[in-house]
Amino acid sequence: MNTPRRTFLKLSLAAMPALQSMPAWARSFPSKPITLVVPFAPGGNIDVVGRSLSVPLSKLLGQIVVVENRAGAGGGIGTASVARAEPDGHTLLVATPAQVATLPQMFKTAYDVASFQPVGVATRTSMIVVARRDDARFKTFDDFLALARGKPGAINAGHAGNGTPNHLALLQLENAARCQFGAVAYKGSGPALVNLLGAQIDVVFDQVTSSMPHIKSGALRPLGILGPVADPTLPGVPTLAESNVGRFDATTYAGLLAPAGTPGAVIDILSQALKKALADPQLNASLNALGSFTESGDAAALKTLLDTERALAMKLVAEGRLTAN
Repeated sequence: MNTPRRTFLKLSLAAMPALQSMPAWARSFPSKPITLVVPFAPGGNIDVVGRSLSVPLSKLLGQIVVVENRAGAGGGIGTASVARAEPDGHTLLVATPAQVATLPQMFKTAYDVASFQPVGVATRTSMIVVARRDDARFKTFDDFLALARGKPGAINAGHAGNGTPNHLALLQLENAARCQFGAVAYKGSGPALVNLLGAQIDVVFDQVTSSMPHIKSGALRPLGILGPVADPTLPGVPTLAESNVGRFDATTYAGLLAPAGTPGAVIDILSQALKKALADPQLNASLNALGSFTESGDAAALKTLLDTERALAMKLVAEGRLTAN
């Protein structure tokens, strides 16, 4: 018996009590390739997380795991497609809590939090502000904030789309630093970074994961970490506390979700496979090299993150700070 098959059998046996109450069609799960829907364009943080997870999950579950990018509406298009999918565990969403909990607070969506069943938390990544290294205006985070305060709206700041964690981080920094940016929404971090590198915008609010290759190449400079804790992959880059700017935490968490109605035993198999995948040394090494860290949490932990994100979104909407436009 090969190792992947043995691991899969262990996962199935662990879920055996619930399997007995499942319909016959679900007892052979997974019976076909699994699709991980990434609701953003290639090159962003969630895309990196999804592709990194696909390899160990495929080995553990004994099926091909395909990553499919469905970008648009701040992640809403891809998220809605998973909400409509057959609840059999073969179509899953890789996302931050924002796509599930924030967007429905901003505009009418074909789904809400109840449309999904959390599988588990996968990663955490620092949110940063990055600028071109050759932009002499922004040598430090203090330089950046001074210009933002002195010339409201003058800094064109890209983010991954309205309602994304990147967008919420921008709004929170505006509130904390008492400044204003010229916000520019994109269909993911990838396109935003392309425009930043091409000098079409001034900065991008981004997760370390997607910006790290450009930081390592010397093309981009990280100005500040939008959270209370230093990032080991970015030595010397100041946190909010070190810059005396507020106390909010824009750290981005990514997780795995299934459509509501997915059988409990299937969720158990997926959750256990995710937990084992996150313990894979190779996965950890590849993610750490890009500035992301595994954050193994069960379905309850992901639900807590969803509830927290929803509360923040409701607050920003009530203040008139978070809108669809």
